[in-house]
Amino acid sequence: MTESASLPASTAAWVASVLGPLQAVRDTSHVRTNSQVWEVTGRTGRHFVKVSPEPVFHTRETRAYREAVPRLGYANALALKDSSAQLLALIVTAVDGEPLTSGTAPARRRVAHEQAGGLLRLLHQALPNHAAQAEATSTVEATVTGLERRIAAAGDHLSGAEADMLRRIVHTLPGLGPLPAGFLHGDFWERNMLWNGRRCALIDYERSTPGPLVADFVKLATAVWPDHPELRTAMFAGYGRPLSDIEQRALVAFTAADAAGALSYGPRHGDSHVTARGRRAVERLAREGRR
Repeated sequence: MTESASLPASTAAWVASVLGPLQAVRDTSHVRTNSQVWEVTGRTGRHFVKVSPEPVFHTRETRAYREAVPRLGYANALALKDSSAQLLALIVTAVDGEPLTSGTAPARRRVAHEQAGGLLRLLHQALPNHAAQAEATSTVEATVTGLERRIAAAGDHLSGAEADMLRRIVHTLPGLGPLPAGFLHGDFWERNMLWNGRRCALIDYERSTPGPLVADFVKLATAVWPDHPELRTAMFAGYGRPLSDIEQRALVAFTAADAAGALSYGPRHGDSHVTARGRRAVERLAREGRR
């Protein structure tokens, strides 16, 4: 077996018991320190092995692969081969493609976003609205109650006036009433959209959970749509419906909370991309008169 970065011994033994002897192992983890993903190749072909950093992420991702992801159809998502709660590990099939980036050709990027919108709609519908409403309400409550902690952690990266603006926006959430709910992807942005030139596939479900559907659009709304409104149009063309007026207002509120979170997380972890996302969101909210 060739190795560029070995699997932990216990994980390797489990993977071999499921897939048979491995011929090659390649580390495909993200740059962040808690990412552990390997591409493995053997007699049964190519698979990916993922070890979650915490039990909650493993539980969420396993549930997503068992209950929701199969709705997306063959080749539009990875399929679960096996899962080990003891090792916090899972084995999934491989699909062709590379993550979308700003460098993807504009026409292809639009098609990919439209396809991703259709896949997201299928994922959202994996859990009916009534079955996800309690979690959606909890998400709203947690967003509001957690805001002060995020603002405090952001420190000097938020001015007093900016912090007050975010408070006013986020505190509108409870008054909007029940939001459409379902099964969320939880980390829906271009890094988790694989494009092979013809077809989009969604990956990475460790943050999947029932909740308000509009929450899945926050990262695109803060990091992509301001510069590329055509991708928002493509996304909702694929999704099959626009956001309702209430969801539009909720998206602004979730965006404000996300901005505070980005400015608390990014500087502390040296993540310039997250920090820039939070700063741009705050400045855009101020320009739009959200003060």
